[in-house]
Amino acid sequence: MRKTFTAAILFLSLNTQAQEGQFSQYFASSSFMSPAFTGAIPNLSLNSNYKRGGSPNSENFFEMVQTTFTYPFQKHTSKSVQVGGAGISFFQERRGYQGLYSARKVLLNGAYNIKLDQFSNRYFIFGLQGGAAQQRINGNQLQWGSQFNKYFGYDDTRPGEGIPVSSVFYPVFNFGVMYTAFDNQNLYIRDRSFTFGASIDNLNRPVIDYQSVEPSHLNFLYKAFGSVKLPLAPRWHIFPSFYALHSHGNTQVNAGTYLSTFLSSVRSRTAFLMQFGAWYRVGDSVIVLTGFQVENIRLGFSVDLNAQTYNLGTELSNDLPTYEISLTYNLNLSRPLRNMTSPIF
Repeated sequence: MRKTFTAAILFLSLNTQAQEGQFSQYFASSSFMSPAFTGAIPNLSLNSNYKRGGSPNSENFFEMVQTTFTYPFQKHTSKSVQVGGAGISFFQERRGYQGLYSARKVLLNGAYNIKLDQFSNRYFIFGLQGGAAQQRINGNQLQWGSQFNKYFGYDDTRPGEGIPVSSVFYPVFNFGVMYTAFDNQNLYIRDRSFTFGASIDNLNRPVIDYQSVEPSHLNFLYKAFGSVKLPLAPRWHIFPSFYALHSHGNTQVNAGTYLSTFLSSVRSRTAFLMQFGAWYRVGDSVIVLTGFQVENIRLGFSVDLNAQTYNLGTELSNDLPTYEISLTYNLNLSRPLRNMTSPIF
């Protein structure tokens, strides 16, 4: 009985949790959209996202956190030109009743920039990401009927079923390419830009083998994204954007728009940029976002309304309000965050 129950848990987990969750602030967690973004971040920076939905005692519970450190490579001649970047990303996720399923990743990021000609600001950026990942199912966290006391409810001093902890480790490799163009190398006066890219995750098709069920390969995850920056009025810009994903016959399409404005002079050392926007995840949910950037700090907040999709088409719930917070800190204090090419979150 115990072995059958364990196998059932693993089978359900593999089928419903095969693809890890995704953040809703796509550009604030850009290294997970594509490793090519490592070559487009001009500042030495540290950024983090935290996302949560549901109650730990609900089967729809999930919690995700990522932290990424990025170091840009600059070539200094008559002016500085970014030629690439490197970084490291940490990712952790818990999902399911009492966080039954968890995943962790440590990824190294690298990117190389190719300037298409000397007199324009057009670049191809190639990015590679690789590291180690772990998936874990911890049955010890489950609560059983035999552990409930009729007087005060759950009693952790009573014995439950001894479901073993199952864990797998595997290498993972991702690749991305991006084309970006902008009107001015000077970040202070940059008004127009175009970014388009594609990436593929799980290049090595890692094997997930929990021993209790038949081993399976992680599917390829294909992504395409784009964003255009256009001026609307003095100090105002709009960013029409899209993000699409495809894996194992399932497709997810996201369309969104951001508006940004400087509430003080762009050249001021304490220039305050406000940005807000929304995404529509076709057939699933609406994401509302707002955030700001001042000196060396960016902070974003978002809420997912309606259903939340994780396995690219698997709807978990119709009443799961989900929130996410992002924070970016510029470690190069002599070069504050300024105008930008992509949305800040």
